[in-house]
Amino acid sequence: MAVTTYPLVFSFRDVFVGNGFVAHVAASGRVILTDEGDGDIWMFGVQPGGVAGGGRERSQAFYEFKKNYRSVLFDIAIESSTYEALESAISSFYSEINHTHLEMWTEAVQAVRAGKLSLPDLRSENADLFPSKIEIRRLDCRDASCNDNSFDEIRKAA
Repeated sequence: MAVTTYPLVFSFRDVFVGNGFVAHVAASGRVILTDEGDGDIWMFGVQPGGVAGGGRERSQAFYEFKKNYRSVLFDIAIESSTYEALESAISSFYSEINHTHLEMWTEAVQAVRAGKLSLPDLRSENADLFPSKIEIRRLDCRDASCNDNSFDEIRKAA
């Protein structure tokens, strides 16, 4: 069975409660979506590279990927005794790049741009204008804002 690999980008915003602090984490990253051809759909992190999630449907793979991403950050929050330790550990986790997946992602982006690969039901995003990045900010209740609320997004990289 042929495996089809699609390049995706994501944008997640979350609030994590640590030991005596609250942090807002805004992440933009890259993943590959693989359709195994046998009914299994998987998302594998490019950056951050240490996360994956899968299922029988694409929505289930998205859900499992996000759940596993959050699970890593929950574990970091539990293990961090200070905000500075949390910030350092999250930055370290996020800087991990899976180079095998990066190569697959780059090839898939080229295939999308050449018109050889399509995922028409997802909005496209120019991959060159959507770098992987993470922003971590300590929240003080006085600084809390409804502007920190947002929906997670998954888009096709083009």
